[in-house]
Amino acid sequence: MTNESEKSPEEVVRDFKRKQERRRNIWVGIAVFFGLVWAYGYVTNSDNLTSTNVTSPAPIDTSWIPTDFNSYSDDPNIGWRWLKKNEYKCSYGSSGGCWGMMIIAKDGCDRRLYAEISILDKNEVQIGYTNETASQALPMQKTKFVFDTFEDDADTARLAKISCY
Repeated sequence: MTNESEKSPEEVVRDFKRKQERRRNIWVGIAVFFGLVWAYGYVTNSDNLTSTNVTSPAPIDTSWIPTDFNSYSDDPNIGWRWLKKNEYKCSYGSSGGCWGMMIIAKDGCDRRLYAEISILDKNEVQIGYTNETASQALPMQKTKFVFDTFEDDADTARLAKISCY
């Protein structure tokens, strides 16, 4: 082995460059290693998110809902259907329009049953709304609502909300 003072300037520069390259290679190796560790963790975590950690929602039991009723998507306790024209009468004659609805609550509503509809014109533009309430509903008791409007342009209605509380 030679002493540093015995080396030529070219050899000193060459040794210095080798040391720099060795350090750079070590840092590149460390960066690659941590990159691989991160990538492995990302892939295994994303696999877990899609397969084991994420569960599908439990299916909603609609077996209790009468066959001519619809399940209300915002509350699995509620079933509803539009009434046929011969099942209800408009409260105010033919001054606007009216619609009838039957609602059933599997577990009942302790204090109040509320329903709201949006009123649409012939172009399906919303022109208003109306609502009805019942003071209470017993479990599996059907509740009839008649929604009246004075909107002359009323043509159809759309269920907006049902609340059971």
